[in-house]
Amino acid sequence: MGMGLRQGAAQAALLLTLLGCVAARGTQLGPVSRMIPPQPDHCGAKALGALQGQTFVLLADENLIGQLRVIWPRQEVSGDLVATRLNAQVSDTGRITRLFCG
Repeated sequence: MGMGLRQGAAQAALLLTLLGCVAARGTQLGPVSRMIPPQPDHCGAKALGALQGQTFVLLADENLIGQLRVIWPRQEVSGDLVATRLNAQVSDTGRITRLFCG
């Protein structure tokens, strides 16, 4: 498979993951900084620190411990915490700005 197709497929898979993270009715929503306080590194975020500044589709090539949640600018997220879930905050262009657990 060509690199362009592979990246496109990975991006589509990650976008579907993102769509699966829609909060249920009645769930409190808010900005990431308020909804997810700092958590211990149970998701392997520190080991992936070199990906900061890179496109989030590169996460598709990583062996993640748990789920992945991609958080876009101005997106509200639910405050439910999953210790092994990796949260990837990304820029409008899809570059990773922050990786953290929760």
